[in-house]
Amino acid sequence: MKAVGTSALKRRRASGAFAWLAAIYAASFCLPSPLYAQTTQSVWELTPYRICVLVAAAPKPEITPRLVERVRAVIAERADTAVGGCWDLRVEAAPAALQPAMLASLGKLPFEQLPQELLDGDDDKAILAAIDYRNGSFLVEARDFDLRCRLHAPPVRRAARSRATLGDDAFRAVAAAFAPLAQIEKVEDKQATLRLRAAALPVIDPSLTAAQPGDMFRGVIRFNDRDGKLRKLMPLDWTFLGVEQVSGPELTCTLYSGLRSPLSGRRRGRIEQLALLTRPPGGTTRLQLTARPTADDADSGRPLAGYAIYAHPAGSPTTELLGRTDGFGELPIPATNSPVRILLVKHGGEPLARLPIMPGLEPLVQVIIADDDQRLAAEGMVTGLQENFVELVANRAVLMSRIRARIREGKLDEAKLLMEELRKLGRQDDLSLMIDLRKRTAASPDARMQRKIDRLFEDTREIVNHFLNQSEINRLESELAAALRGEPLPPDEKVESGG
Repeated sequence: MKAVGTSALKRRRASGAFAWLAAIYAASFCLPSPLYAQTTQSVWELTPYRICVLVAAAPKPEITPRLVERVRAVIAERADTAVGGCWDLRVEAAPAALQPAMLASLGKLPFEQLPQELLDGDDDKAILAAIDYRNGSFLVEARDFDLRCRLHAPPVRRAARSRATLGDDAFRAVAAAFAPLAQIEKVEDKQATLRLRAAALPVIDPSLTAAQPGDMFRGVIRFNDRDGKLRKLMPLDWTFLGVEQVSGPELTCTLYSGLRSPLSGRRRGRIEQLALLTRPPGGTTRLQLTARPTADDADSGRPLAGYAIYAHPAGSPTTELLGRTDGFGELPIPATNSPVRILLVKHGGEPLARLPIMPGLEPLVQVIIADDDQRLAAEGMVTGLQENFVELVANRAVLMSRIRARIREGKLDEAKLLMEELRKLGRQDDLSLMIDLRKRTAASPDARMQRKIDRLFEDTREIVNHFLNQSEINRLESELAAALRGEPLPPDEKVESGG
């Protein structure tokens, strides 16, 4: 691959100078100094991005080899004159094996298809640019593949006005595709502080701003080996950082996450917490809900249909119902004016998940949650039991009142008949047995759901034990028996009005 770019020697010297400066700062780490953290930030903010731009051109008569060479040269020249020292950039022809995939669709190109020497190298970014000619116009598509955090930004497309401006338009596509990288320095509750890479280096063209309020970053945790090479990555799914304030290299952000504690408060050793700016691509993402696999059925993953999906913009409490998942457990999530939408998954009124999502970033996202159907069925059973219980308590109270009234009036035969009716009503033991039987049919393979089901039945059992206390009936039976024996009624008993 042949590198193209003016002032290559100058850039190499500049890169060496920055490396020398970084070495001085790194050496200062060994000295005990209260400015340790501040020095670390300075190295990050004074280190330019090492960027490799790979260019692929469609094999069409309108796109000549000479034109492609000129485009690569213009991209390198404009990077020097418009961006300046914060980019250490080189432009190369894409490997022949990679070009078909680049020209087919940069949006579908996976990281694994990039050249291995690029993945294992020292570059921070690979920006891929594909040039095509359709319907009388040159088209440029560019996409940023961040090699440090292994995240890619959405592709950017530009139409060139003419052959003469193709180089400038290709650079604009590359500049628009570029996604700034930041370190996550501090996290407190829902607030996070980010520091931008190379933010202390001046940018020649002020229109090329790195970040501004309203932008969204995605996070990743990078684990390095002792040489600083990538050992493992842990993407922070369902997590976004919304920029609220920009103060030089420092960004104050609000944390939106579906995870309980996605980030730690500070960096540790060889672990880096990184974030990549991600601009909303627009479009729609299909959300798919599937059941969480269980120990009894590890291959389970059936679609969850009929689950309600609500949404509100990030930073706004206004919630709307988007719809319910279909038979495939899916629902389209369209983009809005807000780059990130917070989804709330509910079933039978029970909240199951809170999921920040950027519509259009992925064509399909799968959410694995506990199957809530058994809990909802159990809730229906419990509701039925409680409705019957309310009617039973009311009937029992009426009968007990009438029995006491008949005893006071001396109408003991009528009191005996009413007592027989009272005995035919469900007793505390009968209802407890019914609760146990219904509970056995409402078992869930998911332990968390089973705990919720058990709580539903136990709450119902507590209500039954409180309102259907058998001691009240036993006391009333003793009063009737005493009256039948001709014994006087207890003087402290009150006469209940009855029919």
